[in-house]
Amino acid sequence: MVNTLEFRDGVAKREKAAFRAYDSFSQSFEDYADFLSSSERYKDALKAGDDASMFAASLQKGGYATDPKYSDKIDSILSSKWFKGLPQ
Repeated sequence: MVNTLEFRDGVAKREKAAFRAYDSFSQSFEDYADFLSSSERYKDALKAGDDASMFAASLQKGGYATDPKYSDKIDSILSSKWFKGLPQ
């Protein structure tokens, strides 16, 4: 169990939660893909293709993150100078 900040009914609360741990990046990516593809909640996210903004918004709509600004934060990162000019 680790400390985390979760949003419940729009209110941020500190809680302890269990998170998965992996021995490698590839193991985590495989589990993430399996997690998304095995849930009806994320079917729209998987239809987003290469539209990362739509992917994040669909994940949020499906309940992936408790933060109500999850997709906005992802969009902010994607439009930051750190992502501009990266190969697609």
